[in-house]
Amino acid sequence: MKSWPHWFTRSEPSIQHPLKQIGALQQQLFISKFELLCTQLELKLAGLDAELSGLPEHLVELEQQIAVMLDAPPTLLGCVLCYPFSQECFIYHSYQQQLSRSELKMIQQNLLNYAASGADLEPVVELNLSSYQARLLFTGQEIVVWRLYGIQTLKEKHHHFYQLLDQALQRGLQAWVEQQQKIRGTLLQERREVAAELHDSIAQILGFLRLKSAQLNQQCKQQQQYAELRSTTEELASYTHYAYQQTRELITASRLAYQELDFASALKKVVHEFEHYSGVSFELDNRVPQLKVTAKQSVQLLYIIRESLSNVVRHSHASIAKIRVEHLASGALQMSVEDNGRGLDLSQKRNDSFGLEIMHERAERIGAELCFKANQPQGTCVILKLSAH
Repeated sequence: MKSWPHWFTRSEPSIQHPLKQIGALQQQLFISKFELLCTQLELKLAGLDAELSGLPEHLVELEQQIAVMLDAPPTLLGCVLCYPFSQECFIYHSYQQQLSRSELKMIQQNLLNYAASGADLEPVVELNLSSYQARLLFTGQEIVVWRLYGIQTLKEKHHHFYQLLDQALQRGLQAWVEQQQKIRGTLLQERREVAAELHDSIAQILGFLRLKSAQLNQQCKQQQQYAELRSTTEELASYTHYAYQQTRELITASRLAYQELDFASALKKVVHEFEHYSGVSFELDNRVPQLKVTAKQSVQLLYIIRESLSNVVRHSHASIAKIRVEHLASGALQMSVEDNGRGLDLSQKRNDSFGLEIMHERAERIGAELCFKANQPQGTCVILKLSAH
């Protein structure tokens, strides 16, 4: 038998070794490309605005890129932001992967309930929700963030890459939350300063002018020689009083904003304030303890209620006022203020009275409807309806 040379018999390993190196380099290059994709995603998330505009588009692009790189069908990829305090839940997912109404409701209820249950949330928490899997990314002071995958498209061999993706989502959204908190902190600090300036300067000056204009108007009413000045002094006293009242309301709104009161607590505080400084008995019937409204809506709603209660105290001659908050069958939010006073005659409204117009303007700002009607058997009923949409 012919023997082969020693150098030739060892040539096979010398050929396979470079092939293995090429395969390892290709694999490392693939991983590096995927890591670059995750880094780009992280930077995009961190730079989103307060409304997370553009997130669904980023998810569409990401799903397509992952499908190509992993040679797999596009997997549903979503982010879920839960706010346990206000019971709000926002699901961001690509437009290409539509979730049914029942699926959305199921996901929202499960994740909100879990976040609000007080459970000790850990970064490894995973929940199976029917055909979806939710994984906890992180929890903040006021927010719980999950990522959402379609279980049917997850493959064990791609586990490492989905883990890299989760880490990128976590870092990007956490950076976004921290950025929004920083912006919010700056705005709240500005509101504190504005409230302090209003209180220490303009409010005090207007308070002095309000007192003096009221005294001047009273003197003109009592002394006949100043009869010609009565209309002027009465108008001056009315405008000064209104300016002072609006300034105080601006201060109150600024304080409510930075004290971070939820709507139910703020509403109780407003009702208690009017009950304390008047002889009217107020009854609060809040049937929506967890009211899902934005900060802008909350401030405008409180303004409208404050003005309604102020009208009850100043003009209605009522002894009882009832405030009710409820959801209608249509899903709309309805707030009403009823009193047993002498009623409201809109045809007799004074030209220097702007309260009702401002209430309508505030309602329009948040897309709500405001109306006034006679209460039975007497008095006035103010009704505010805010659409669920």
